[in-house]
Amino acid sequence: MQEHKVDLEVRDFFKEPFTADELARLIGPNSLAEFLSTRAKSYKERRWDRKPPTKKEAVAAIIADPTLLRRPIMVADGKIIIGFSQTAYESVVVAR
Repeated sequence: MQEHKVDLEVRDFFKEPFTADELARLIGPNSLAEFLSTRAKSYKERRWDRKPPTKKEAVAAIIADPTLLRRPIMVADGKIIIGFSQTAYESVVVAR
């Protein structure tokens, strides 16, 4: 992104955790499943694959254990890109 002169604000949410309000706004009306890391140990321990959490439960759990949040997360021009996707990243560059 830097080579394409796209301004980025990088946030290491392990060092600077999200607040409950920030997470709720980030997730918004989107599918909660998109934001959850199914590879996280605590995801499996919670058996969320069998009984998905409510948004409120997920937000509280992510604050306690940020590994539950799928990453990276990019917000560009009002669009959220979750997880690594070269195609999605390129669409941000082309749109500028």
